[in-house]
Amino acid sequence: MNLISISSFFDEKGQLLTHLITDAGPGNIKEIIEYLREQIKDKNNRNEKLNINQLRKFYDTFLKLYNTKAEEKEKKIQLLMLKANAEYSAKRLNTHRFKEFLSDRINLIVSKSGEEFIKNLNAFKLHFEALVAYYPKS
Repeated sequence: MNLISISSFFDEKGQLLTHLITDAGPGNIKEIIEYLREQIKDKNNRNEKLNINQLRKFYDTFLKLYNTKAEEKEKKIQLLMLKANAEYSAKRLNTHRFKEFLSDRINLIVSKSGEEFIKNLNAFKLHFEALVAYYPKS
């Protein structure tokens, strides 16, 4: 199972996929975290590991964007900039798996418009919030 790519935040009835916000079911939030934290070496033999402070920084940036009164187009631009920041961090801090995770979710959100955009943005907020809540402190 690919824990990075998802095709939707919702099931066929339009309900949020609960495994994205809980520790139950295949591909649940704890399995995603394990995948993000798995010790792998990059080509320079550095460990790839996202720490809670890095994660919270991205989450705080997302919350500011989420809570702004900006129009949809402006929020999409801000989301794409968050994706660009994750790309930069991946190169600097060696957090490539998190970059892939965030890019996948952002691509899913910005591909929608109107009510679907808002619905997906809200779903990602819950998903990201659960990721931070379950993420180990060390």
